[in-house]
This record gives sequence, C-alpha cells and structure tokens, in this order.
Amino acid sequence: MFDFSGSGKLELSLKAGEVIFLLRRVNADWLEGTVRDRTGIFPESFVKIIKPLPGSESDDEGADVGSKAPGVSAYSCLRCYLLQPQGIDTRDLCVEEDLSTQPTYMELLSRMRDVFQVQDIALNYRDPEGDLVRILDDEDVTLMVWESKTHKSKVKRPVNQYPWELHVTLSSDLTVYNTEF
Repeated sequence: MFDFSGSGKLELSLKAGEVIFLLRRVNADWLEGTVRDRTGIFPESFVKIIKPLPGSESDDEGADVGSKAPGVSAYSCLRCYLLQPQGIDTRDLCVEEDLSTQPTYMELLSRMRDVFQVQDIALNYRDPEGDLVRILDDEDVTLMVWESKTHKSKVKRPVNQYPWELHVTLSSDLTVYNTEF
C-alpha cells in the first residue's frame, strides 16, 4: 500500500499500513471504503486487497473467491477502543472468524491484552443509551451481542465489521461509568 492524499470531500486520504474496510467497487479503478471513521473513495492501485469484496466472484477483486481452501473463513473486523486519561486509542482488529461467531469473555480479554499491551484492563460495551457497561463473563458478552442486534446501530459499518464494539478501560478506572440516577 502507498500513501494517498485525497482531493475533495469524497476521496479518502490513506497512509501505508492502514486497514481499510472495503464497501464496494465504484468503477474499474476506484473503490469505496472506510478508514478512521471516514467513508470515501480511493484508487485501487494504492492498496493491496487482502480480502475480496463481499459477494465478489471475479479475479478483479484481488483474490479468486473460488480458490479459497475449504474450511477457511473470511476476515471480520472488530472496532475496539482503549480509553485512558491521556486519550483514546482506536484499533480495528481483523480476525479470521465469521461475524456470527460469538467469542467468549476470556478470548476477548486475552485478545485485548495482546492488542493494547496492557494487562490490568476491563472490557466494556455501550448500551443503547450510550453508557458504558462492564463485561464480567460470557453472559455479559451474550447480552452485548444481543443488544447490538436488537438495537441496530446508527453508525454505518462495513459489511465485514462486527455490529458491536469493545471499549477497554483500566480495571481501576471507574470514572468512565455513568453513576447518576
């Protein structure tokens, strides 16, 4: 991938190494995608497609869907945030799992510790009112997934992104929770 400076409101500016969520092919040379909470278009020649567009059957999408080995799943992406006093660190984590797969609490905790390189963390999600809810076990993960499906997000997400997001905080930081009645 190469850096690309978008000109105009419709074009994305890209930096080498960023993960872009592909949404669709605009024409033979341009793609539409999402990066850093912005959606726009960019030239295909500036990126390396590691996963073809959903529903694509052609070689033009960067990979031959028909040549995929049996049992190999597509990449799905999870948006996660590390909330710290000095700021928010946003990551898009690509996992080789289907969007319908529900991870366990321990899998999520372990993965977030690896991603953010912080051990003493708590996992959270935002409820429909926008408040952070701490995740303590597998039942809470099930509730998070259920709420994300029941209360469709107003956020436009790429088709390969989980409908829920993880908000990671330091275990000792209770200031992030709404405690007003």
